[in-house]
Parts: sequence; structure tokens; C-alpha cells
Amino acid sequence: MADNAARVKTLVQGVADDRQRYIALHALLEEQRQHILSRRAEALEAVNARIMALYKELDRGSQQRHRLLCELGITASAYGMHSLLARLPEAHRPKVSALWTDLLARAAGCQSANDYNGTLMNMQQEILANVMNVGEPENWLYGEER
Repeated sequence: MADNAARVKTLVQGVADDRQRYIALHALLEEQRQHILSRRAEALEAVNARIMALYKELDRGSQQRHRLLCELGITASAYGMHSLLARLPEAHRPKVSALWTDLLARAAGCQSANDYNGTLMNMQQEILANVMNVGEPENWLYGEER
């Protein structure tokens, strides 16, 4: 029983840690957006490296949650996490549920910011490709299908 309590404690701490990582990631994604818009390639490379390091940490946190849920005999899924939350002592349930809900919201916010940044980069690439064809109107008018 003590092992399971330790697993739950570790899992909750991991959720709190990942929440902080998502807060940091969102700030980096905002910074990335500014570098994309300003076309600062070197700064963009540097922030991308920091983003990738955070992605790796978030992946490790996710793997740890998966492992701990399995060790607790709970399905490693959204349903399993809600099942665990429902089993927590009443005194801890609201705080841990709010922490989990906030983590999910922050992850969704980061996904949206990442998608937006990807769209910006694709738009810039299309614009650059079109500008590159300005000197060769035949490529612009009769270009190959992409």
C-alpha cells in the first residue's frame, strides 16, 4: 500500500512539473512566433533547440505517468487518470483535479500555438518560393503542380 501511495505522490509531482514545463513551453512558442515574424533565423534556431529540449522532458513525464498508472493497475489513458482522481482522498481530490485540468488546458494551448507557428512558417515558405519565381515569369505562370 505504501508503494502505491508513493507512486501516486510521484505521479502528482510529475503532473505539477509538466504543468511548469508547459508554461515555459508556451513562453518559448511565443518567442518563436516573434522570431518567425521578424525572420531572425539565428534566434529562431536557438529557441527551437530550447523547445526541443522541453519536448523531450515532457515526453519523459508522459512516459513516467504511463508507467506509474500501469503499476497502479490503472489504464494509462484519460479515463484511467480520471479514475485515479476519483479514488484520491477527498481532501486532495479538488487540488489534484484542478492541477490535471490545468495541465490539459496548457497542453492544448501549446498545441494551438505550435500549430499557428507552423502555419506562419509555411506561409513564409510559400511567399519566398513565389518571390524566387518573380524573375522567371514562365515558372510562375506555368509552374509544376506541387
